[in-house]
Amino acid sequence: MRRWNLDIFFCLAAVLMFISQAFGYQSLQYRGHTKHPSLPNHCYYEELELDVPMNETVYPVNQHGYCVHVSCEEDYLLLIKHCEHQNLQSGCFFAPYDYTKPYPDCCEKHICPT
Repeated sequence: MRRWNLDIFFCLAAVLMFISQAFGYQSLQYRGHTKHPSLPNHCYYEELELDVPMNETVYPVNQHGYCVHVSCEEDYLLLIKHCEHQNLQSGCFFAPYDYTKPYPDCCEKHICPT
């Protein structure tokens, strides 16, 4: 019985890995206890020194290395969403991130010449 459970586990893990590679995935981070030290009903994202109102989402721009949107949820939980992972097809390339644009327009673009 134990061997059968391990076989199912590894089979499901392989299927999930295939799906994530085939269809891409979005990176989502959670950060708790991010209550702003001086602004009521705001979260504080320390890495970008960003004030995020409770139950709202902000789209920071001009932050080199950061193409994200940041949401402040109840209990001062930050949700930080990054660009979707993309697999590069043969003959294609990635256009670079454009940090002057808000998420998701700042994400690298998959370009395939015709």
